[in-house]
Amino acid sequence: QIRFGLLAIKNVGTNVVEAIIKERKAAGIYTSIQDFISRISSKDLNKKSLESLIKSGAFDKLEERNRLLNNVEKLLETARETQKNKNNGQKGLFDGTTFTATLTLASASPALESEKLKWEKELLGLYITSHPLKSFEKVLDKKTLPIAKISQTLAGKFVKIGGVVSSIKKIITKTGRPMLFLNLEDQHDKIEIVVFPSIIERSPALFQENKIVLI
Repeated sequence: QIRFGLLAIKNVGTNVVEAIIKERKAAGIYTSIQDFISRISSKDLNKKSLESLIKSGAFDKLEERNRLLNNVEKLLETARETQKNKNNGQKGLFDGTTFTATLTLASASPALESEKLKWEKELLGLYITSHPLKSFEKVLDKKTLPIAKISQTLAGKFVKIGGVVSSIKKIITKTGRPMLFLNLEDQHDKIEIVVFPSIIERSPALFQENKIVLI
């Protein structure tokens, strides 16, 4: 197994990570999203960090991502209510345990794979669930040269490569026209591409992050 540290998730701070680990060590694994929400102090968990944990797949074994995202406010309200009850020292009527607010999640359509991949790239810096090019493998194998095989020996020759645009840097030339430096990556490697103004003007819609293109 490969373990990915929670602190590496964008928008997730040290306080909430330490609170999650401390509670897990003290009382065992989290068995449901309600179990998690009721055990983590609401002061440690804010909306931004909760959304990032959801989008990156941290709760995938407990509940579907889009359903959790559509119930974020309810999750946070439950956390606040539970924390308030703990602070007030309220006890369950029969078993003497601390009262926990009941959580019922509204239904939601499952997140598309493309959405999951976009979230993962944004928050983790890499794809976990799959890869955007997975369904294009046969086309790319047939029509393009793998990026890893590009070398100085090909200088002066035309080659066709394919991949997903992972980042874009835009500059303005001395003549006032836009020029781009973009990173293109396939499933195994990446390369920087220079896009000159005349190319951008011909096909401006192509040059966007997460677009899959042939070059």
